[in-house]
Amino acid sequence: MARTMKKRGNGEGTIYYIESMKKWIGQVTLGKDKNGKQIRKSLYGNTRKEVKDKMDSLQREMQTGKDVSNMLSIVDIAQEIRELKYNSNSIKRASYIRLGETIDIMQKLLPFANIPIQNVTRSIINSQSQELTSYSQSVITKVWQQLQGAFNEAIIRNIVDKNPFDLKGYLMKPKSSKPTKKIDALTVEEEKRFIKELDKGYDDYTIVFYIAIYTGMRISEILALKREDIDFENKKIYVRKTLSHVEKGRILLENTTKTYAGMRDVPILDILYKKLIEYKIDRKRGFLFLKNGNFIHATSFNSRFQKLCKNADIRVYKKKEPKKGGRKTKRIYQCNITKSRVNTHMLRHTFATRCIENGVSPVVLQRILGHKDIQVTLNTYTSVFSEFKEKEIDKINSIF
Repeated sequence: MARTMKKRGNGEGTIYYIESMKKWIGQVTLGKDKNGKQIRKSLYGNTRKEVKDKMDSLQREMQTGKDVSNMLSIVDIAQEIRELKYNSNSIKRASYIRLGETIDIMQKLLPFANIPIQNVTRSIINSQSQELTSYSQSVITKVWQQLQGAFNEAIIRNIVDKNPFDLKGYLMKPKSSKPTKKIDALTVEEEKRFIKELDKGYDDYTIVFYIAIYTGMRISEILALKREDIDFENKKIYVRKTLSHVEKGRILLENTTKTYAGMRDVPILDILYKKLIEYKIDRKRGFLFLKNGNFIHATSFNSRFQKLCKNADIRVYKKKEPKKGGRKTKRIYQCNITKSRVNTHMLRHTFATRCIENGVSPVVLQRILGHKDIQVTLNTYTSVFSEFKEKEIDKINSIF
């Protein structure tokens, strides 16, 4: 929540603190555009004094008669769009925070994002954006989207007359130096061992893992389920909400999913139907998975998942340790859970991989997983689709 400081006199602006950003922000009205709309510039700093000094400097420039109405930077515009989206309820708290993280990267890593947008040239963008290569391709894409969006807004405000990001081949989008992460799913054999371990029965939350591996739902979506979201008659799960993890470990219930496409109906497989009945989900009321009346942090299920994998001898890290007693010291293996890289998202990937291996079409898989478009599904599971393609070719070869 923002802590707003007292407004400064004579329309000089406002200084306030945004807790989610850990930043002080000052807003100054620079004038009006051609349509009579106020032009405001946001100034950011780590302290109130830093922001005040920036505002005073800008005020002095305005008093000398210098036209500062078109001095908005890419960061200024991106921040304004972010605030507008959040205040108009177009994005949720979690998305608001993630956008802030992307803008912070732009502000720190790209000097051109902090100068008046009309002074940003193609050569500046191409040279400075190479600093992004140390980040993942996903982060680079998010930054690129923010840059493109800022220029679109600048066109609307008549600050610039073209968007360099819309011109094909005009800019060179950086490519991450990090290796592309391969989809990590359980093999068929590992999945069998995992299910066998689950079938031993642990606690009331074991059903969460059954739902994850048999539907491909995100853990945060499963933990937001209510009894009425489970349709036993039509064998469907209605995914309508998700949990978001915000600053200081707080959990928020979002009344929409991660994306609009995430609002979907997921089929309940026969094997899952039996498990839901076994766990008496049909007799519960309200939210299905609470602890002491509170929502459960999705990451807490990672440690549970690691223990299950350890017991099923799946991806465990082992080290040799001397066995005590006797001169002939033998070495035994000790499982190290803390170094295990397994995580619950692997269950979503496992479901998708099994679907692809068994011929489920990308379009159907896209809808079940709740991807916003087919390209996301194809890009995410490129290696799996390629492997499946090779197997299908082998089948064709066996025909002729």
